[in-house]
Amino acid sequence: MKRFTLSCVVVACVWVGACGGSSTTAPTTPTAMSITPTTSVLVIGQSQPYSTANGPSTDVITWSSTDPNVLTIDSTGNATAIAKGVVTITAAGTTQSATLQVQVVPIYQGTWTGSTTTVACTSIGGGFTSYCTQSLGSDQAFGLTLSQSGLSVSGALTKAEPGGVLSGGVNGSIGPGGDITLTGTLTGVSSGANITGTLISWNSLATGTTMTGVWAANVTSPQILGIATLQLSLTGVTLAQ
Repeated sequence: MKRFTLSCVVVACVWVGACGGSSTTAPTTPTAMSITPTTSVLVIGQSQPYSTANGPSTDVITWSSTDPNVLTIDSTGNATAIAKGVVTITAAGTTQSATLQVQVVPIYQGTWTGSTTTVACTSIGGGFTSYCTQSLGSDQAFGLTLSQSGLSVSGALTKAEPGGVLSGGVNGSIGPGGDITLTGTLTGVSSGANITGTLISWNSLATGTTMTGVWAANVTSPQILGIATLQLSLTGVTLAQ
């Protein structure tokens, strides 16, 4: 009888502890303050108003830029892109802060005209020897029309040839240094032969309304044996106003 009573007491204690205990609710983690909009690419001369989201409504926000020579931002969060480069903007409140990295890029959108100079031409297979002789050292008319969105560019390229014109679509991207790379294929007629030019490299930079750079292409034709590899530079290329 004593043993039964002791068991009941233990069971009762366990039951009371389970039913009488209080539950706890995990604390809610406050939402981190952020900068809005999350626009991270601006072109030189562009203005962009920023604000904060999820921060305490009573906070006084102080705005700053890591490099005002690239991008400035005033006390209201209005940023202005000054020169190519990468900066971090900070919105600092009393209890929270937020950052956003912004890249400022040159303006590539528009129509660029000038010339391209063939600085090297190699005929592989021998069929393009005459083509290289005509092309080497010559300045040929050049036109590039681009559209720009964020870090992407696309458009059309036209290049004069000895006795013809090559044209086609191009696309590419803007690098951390503000320069662009392009890929694409050009087709047309040169001295009576059907020509295809495939871009194998491109590196150019816009400074204001001037573009400088170098590029290379492989040239083939169903009517000519072999392949020609060209290296070219941009000369006097400016943005149409």
